[in-house]
Amino acid sequence: MPDEAQEVQAVEKVLHDWYLAMEHHDTAGTARPLTAKFFIYEDTNKYRRAEMLKSINSGFGAGQQTATISDLETMVHGDVAWSSFRNQEVFTPTKGKPEHLNFLETVVFVKKDGVWKMDRYHATRINRPK
Repeated sequence: MPDEAQEVQAVEKVLHDWYLAMEHHDTAGTARPLTAKFFIYEDTNKYRRAEMLKSINSGFGAGQQTATISDLETMVHGDVAWSSFRNQEVFTPTKGKPEHLNFLETVVFVKKDGVWKMDRYHATRINRPK
């Protein structure tokens, strides 16, 4: 049985791999870690799994996104885990200037059949331009 540190590491790997999948325009890798009932609140907008995946995948042609995750605080309690962190993203469009986006985010994970999946996500943009 894995110890808590190993479980924390496994949960955080799911998160990092998800952002790498988006960075590499990997549609299967973007969908893989999400439960069937996944949804995200991004600021005041709620996106269910299919809607969010469609938006992400359709945006792949518009440019490149990179994410830098920091200040991770991850807790594991049985088959549920949550992680809160800062996310500094840069979106570089195919034409135009890069856009720098800063978020505070929290993800709730569930472990199904020994695999950690993202079930709920909340992202709030901070430091908006005035």
